[in-house]
Amino acid sequence: MPTPADFRSLRIRLLVPLLGVAVLASVAVAVGSYWIGDRWARQQASDRYAAIESTIAPATFLLTQPVLRSVSALTKTELLAVNAQGVVIQSSIDAIETTIPKAIAEPSQQLQTISIANRDYQYRTFSRRNRPEEEDLRIAVLFDENELRATRWTAATLPLVTGLSTIILLTSVTLLLTSRLLRRLARLQSQVDQIAEGNFDLQVHSDTSDEIGLLSRAVTQMGSQLQTMWNTLNRQQGQKLLHQVAGGLAHQLRNSITGARMAVELHQQQCSADDKSLSVALSQLEQTESHIRRLLLVASGKRERDQPQTVTRCLDDIRGTIDGTARHLRVDLRWEVSDHLDNCQVSDGPTLHAAVTNLAINALEEASRVEIKVRRDPGDRLKFEVIDNGSGPPEGVTNDLFEPFVTSKPEGLGLGLPLVASAAQRLGGEVDWRRQSGQTWFTLAIPVSVDTESSERQAPA
Repeated sequence: MPTPADFRSLRIRLLVPLLGVAVLASVAVAVGSYWIGDRWARQQASDRYAAIESTIAPATFLLTQPVLRSVSALTKTELLAVNAQGVVIQSSIDAIETTIPKAIAEPSQQLQTISIANRDYQYRTFSRRNRPEEEDLRIAVLFDENELRATRWTAATLPLVTGLSTIILLTSVTLLLTSRLLRRLARLQSQVDQIAEGNFDLQVHSDTSDEIGLLSRAVTQMGSQLQTMWNTLNRQQGQKLLHQVAGGLAHQLRNSITGARMAVELHQQQCSADDKSLSVALSQLEQTESHIRRLLLVASGKRERDQPQTVTRCLDDIRGTIDGTARHLRVDLRWEVSDHLDNCQVSDGPTLHAAVTNLAINALEEASRVEIKVRRDPGDRLKFEVIDNGSGPPEGVTNDLFEPFVTSKPEGLGLGLPLVASAAQRLGGEVDWRRQSGQTWFTLAIPVSVDTESSERQAPA
């Protein structure tokens, strides 16, 4: 049973007006055709009457019953010969009364209606008197009303049938078109529903360039823009939270490192001067304090001034940190450093140190063999490649590795790789990763400047 919602459907709203117009048009055409058919039937009757009058009125032959019947058969009419009193003298109709309404004996210029032998006729009458021995006669020409009605309906039936056929065809075509339209609108509604549910990754379902196709593309584009905005918002929120977490951790670590440094310095005073291990420990603590200061600045929304540094000096600091960690973890660490790096300089040494150290320590914790390649590419770009034989990141986090708090380690916070990405951005470079031949490759590429004056000073004379 149809519900009120069904009558509010777009299909009904499109179909009902079209069908209403088609029905009204068909009825109007049928009525007009019926009226034209009536006029045509009357014209035919007038033409036949004129032909009969022009044939019989001036004729001198006697109007016998066989003559009337012959003319009646030829003209598809009925003929009556009556006198002035309305008495039938001759007739083409069988079993007719000898006396009929006297009005039929009166000549008429318009079709009149009469009922004879339970049948309705339209008639016209003219006078005839061409023989002395023949009394004054009136010849009544009768047209069967059923025949005239059939002529009218014949004229009206074809337009009516055509109109009904048009209605059926129009209904079928309208239903087909509205069904296609509603399917496309349903897909468009599905896209909008997905956006409302937070799924912004939409696919274009329409390859047409009509209004609905353009609207579908617009919805898809809106979904892409919302996805971009959503990712940006999440990234900003993640960075904000990262700053807060970094600030909290940095405050705690600064106190702990300050105490550890004081303890090492006191212990160094009691040890022999040849023991260099405590100097290395103090150096590492100083670097750690430097990183913590930078974290505190980031957490407060500030940025420390860049500290340009040569690549060789950065590599020495990085190797001093990583080599000891590799020995402690019993990992096979190999370095491959190209030549011609002495004159290269990065815009901020501590940032590069933090980025490479994070990548290297992540690899050392996951693999048994790690290789670090450092080379200078054409275009003054320095590339660090950290390669390990570990299993690599799990599939669930591969697309969001550089987003904050994305990690597969139970004890991890997911802050290392986001810091690497932030460092690469600060240095004007980029970081990427891939799996190749069962190994995990992390690549950090940054621009470097070349000290040409230093190169000229070091060149041989």
